[in-house]
Amino acid sequence: MLTPARLDQPVSEVPASVTVIDRELILASGARELYEVMRLVPGMSVAKADGNLPSVAYHGTQARDQRRMLVLVDGRSVYQPGFARVNWNAIPVALEDVERIEVTRGPASAAYGANAFTGVINIITRDPRDVDGQQTRVRAGNNGVLDSRVAAAHQFDNGAWRLSLNDRRDHGYDADLPPLDTGDAKRVTTLNGRSVWELNPRDTFTVHAGGSRTRLDRPNERGLEAIADYRDASQERAERAFLGLEWQRQVSPRHQFKVSLYGQYNNEDINLDLCYRDPITGTQGPGGGLYYSKELRDLYLANGGDIGQTLASAAADPAIQNRYATLQASGGGPFCGTGYLDVREERYDLELQDTLQLRPWARLVAGLNLRQDRAESQAFLSGTAENLSHRLFTSLALKPLPPVTVNLAGFWEHDDISGAHFSPRAGVNWEVLPGHTLRAVYARALRTPDIYEDQARINLPISGLSGPYGDRQGLLGWDPAYFFVTQRSPGTLDPERIRSRELGYYGRFAVGGLGGFELDVRYFQEELWDLVSGALNPFNFEPNNNGEVSHRGTEAQLSWRPSGRHLLRLTGAHIHTRATSATETRLAARDSAGALWLWRFRRDWWWSTGYYLARDYNDYPFERLDAQLGWRQRLAGAEWEWRLQVQQPLNSEPVVFAENEYQDDQRYWLTVTVNF
Repeated sequence: MLTPARLDQPVSEVPASVTVIDRELILASGARELYEVMRLVPGMSVAKADGNLPSVAYHGTQARDQRRMLVLVDGRSVYQPGFARVNWNAIPVALEDVERIEVTRGPASAAYGANAFTGVINIITRDPRDVDGQQTRVRAGNNGVLDSRVAAAHQFDNGAWRLSLNDRRDHGYDADLPPLDTGDAKRVTTLNGRSVWELNPRDTFTVHAGGSRTRLDRPNERGLEAIADYRDASQERAERAFLGLEWQRQVSPRHQFKVSLYGQYNNEDINLDLCYRDPITGTQGPGGGLYYSKELRDLYLANGGDIGQTLASAAADPAIQNRYATLQASGGGPFCGTGYLDVREERYDLELQDTLQLRPWARLVAGLNLRQDRAESQAFLSGTAENLSHRLFTSLALKPLPPVTVNLAGFWEHDDISGAHFSPRAGVNWEVLPGHTLRAVYARALRTPDIYEDQARINLPISGLSGPYGDRQGLLGWDPAYFFVTQRSPGTLDPERIRSRELGYYGRFAVGGLGGFELDVRYFQEELWDLVSGALNPFNFEPNNNGEVSHRGTEAQLSWRPSGRHLLRLTGAHIHTRATSATETRLAARDSAGALWLWRFRRDWWWSTGYYLARDYNDYPFERLDAQLGWRQRLAGAEWEWRLQVQQPLNSEPVVFAENEYQDDQRYWLTVTVNF
């Protein structure tokens, strides 16, 4: 196990509770998308709280902003630097490219720095030296499910490469159900490649590269619907690309050195095509231009950012009356234009890591990291902002006695936004009997404010104006013209903080001829404070550190392989959550559970079924039953694989929010894969 402490350790010796999802579990789950397999992790909240945008959070709190968990792909952070989020739709990795997923359950800033706040998900892709040949795949089902994949891998004298191109599309949920009145279709195309060169017996060089392109239909913004009519549906369009380089040297059998460098780019926007209603008459007309007038902006600022008071007093304001008369005299028709919620982000990261076996009973990993983040957005930042961070880390594993492992770790970092801070962790693992280990862990971690939280300056310009409205200066009082609502961050936010205490047990059992099973139990207490719990959108902007949350509970996971034909995975969590803000409890399920069973009932046939429960997400339970039938055969010199998957919700409750009334639809699809 590498992820928890950056050291290769047995699960029984790591300073954390860990969930490993391997290729067999992924196959058994029948999952179509990466985020879905996270339901196999105890304590993980997984839901589509906002249409076709998945929410994934360990010990979930806020439903739409999953900014407290680090997600890595081959060691590269996909946690977006400017706006503190993980877009699960756009991660450029298909499930077929994944070798395993290691989930560290608990604060891990001591190993990975700020933002490994509640845990770490490390997605490890397949080494091209372990695969060869070509693969094609087609998947089709209801709700417009239509996926395709082509992949190839090749091994050569001193290395190997693999490359895959994947396209995933569906109609989302049914249209005409608010908030999805205009539909919720999605299309995601991803490219993922990895090449490895064994330069000599000591040196290995690896290149990771890829990207994604996404297009999602987005629901109408309720705040805008109160003042305008949509003339075209909104879509979120995004492009992402990354390139990573890694050099590893085996200096000696007891000493390894690694240098990693990566860069990544993200560009996305959402179009808002609107015709604004006259605030005086309530109908479309030239008066709709008032929403983009300098006078209404001035009144908004004079009213301390109170939208309701601004609109209520607008008709009596002399300056606005004059602007209204100018617009009415323009002879123009409805005031229509396009706004864009634009985001561009870049990250460049350099890391050096040294691992040394100091003594037979002591191992040390230490390193340094330099990272530059850059975000650009006219809508959210009114320009460009950057953040440079420097980091030092170390982790020490000691075995003072053969059955005892002590793990000590610390991460020091300094960034332009939050200054210097330190995150420690200490853990003790005691193998009380062969195969049975008790674990005690104490950790502190933090999440630093992202660029948007620290430097937000919201200005929403309008474009695409025609006719007389092209004269923005003459008709609206300024050029460029901005929506009257604006927000600005005070730039004084402190890092969010967490303190965690954990007692755990890990055991491996052999039960005669019934095979063996693994059991992991975790009892934890977590206190989170200085949380940024308030809304941070253009209409409701409340940046402060007033939020507090406490979690206390128990989690368990059991894996049982009674034979080579059967696999059973059971997970469960019971968590008490208390918070000062209701927004911090919306994705916090008190009770959750999962069960997955794989049965290879014939040589080339298998059956799997899964059950998932969460009570509750924002007072609404989630409950679903999955079933899969699979078959492999040799045909025309190739291996063919057929899989039929059905997902059946067991209730018709909304998903997280009352307006998300789309859970009662059955999903099914057929997947055909050819390996040759």
